[in-house]
Amino acid sequence: MTDFSRYMIATDLDGTFFGPDGKFVERNLAAVERFKAWGGLFTLATGRVNLNIRNAIGCRPEKLINAPAVMSNGGYLYDFTSNQALEEEWMNEGDVRELVPFFKQHFPDLGFRVSTPDSLLVETDTGMIGRDLPRYDVGVVKKGPIESFPMNDWYKIVFRGEPDRLQELRLAVMDHFGQRLGITASGTHILELQPPTCNKARGLEKLRRVCGGDRILIACGDFENDIEMLQAADIAICPENAIPRVKEICHYTLCHCKDGLIGDVIEGLERGDLQA
Repeated sequence: MTDFSRYMIATDLDGTFFGPDGKFVERNLAAVERFKAWGGLFTLATGRVNLNIRNAIGCRPEKLINAPAVMSNGGYLYDFTSNQALEEEWMNEGDVRELVPFFKQHFPDLGFRVSTPDSLLVETDTGMIGRDLPRYDVGVVKKGPIESFPMNDWYKIVFRGEPDRLQELRLAVMDHFGQRLGITASGTHILELQPPTCNKARGLEKLRRVCGGDRILIACGDFENDIEMLQAADIAICPENAIPRVKEICHYTLCHCKDGLIGDVIEGLERGDLQA
């Protein structure tokens, strides 16, 4: 068997670790168990927050991963063994108070949700936002006027809508707020606003500090919100279904996510085909 004690893998979920149907690929699961058994650290680097990970993966996260997970596009780490958030970053409260009336005036048609340490805040449970809500832990969704909730502990705001309308929102926010907000897309119908320092590359920095920086860090991703992470990794890998910009910056493009990308990665390490 291969000694994996020199390696840590951090992978995106949707379109990377999961198949196109949002489900596990058995080849991945078998490879991950082998990787961990022989000393490797395996974790997630996702735009999701800890409040919807259990539902997404269908098991206790600590059964799958053995290192803190990068959550909210690098906004914080989460240790599922101790149920503790680490190295958290929140949106500036002043920016939030200016942002809310701005997007409610100019983009009232776009649904949105707000992630906080213990709650998901929404004004509506219909449309695309409504379809997201069953994915969250029981009891964490809070509905009401967004102005009625505290605004000092927001990890991010997620907008759901058609791509053209989200692009209009992106440009308007960039024009009005400049560098005060970070903006990224984690899917064709999803736009996320966060602190300007938050991205998955920063999440990898946090992960190195917590887990030690001596391991070769392999990052896997497929979409816009993975780009900084892939650029910061020792080895950057994407699936065949990744967007063109991601393929351009990766060291390796392997199989389609439906065929088990992480299985491909780990088998490549076993053969000695993947080099930093």
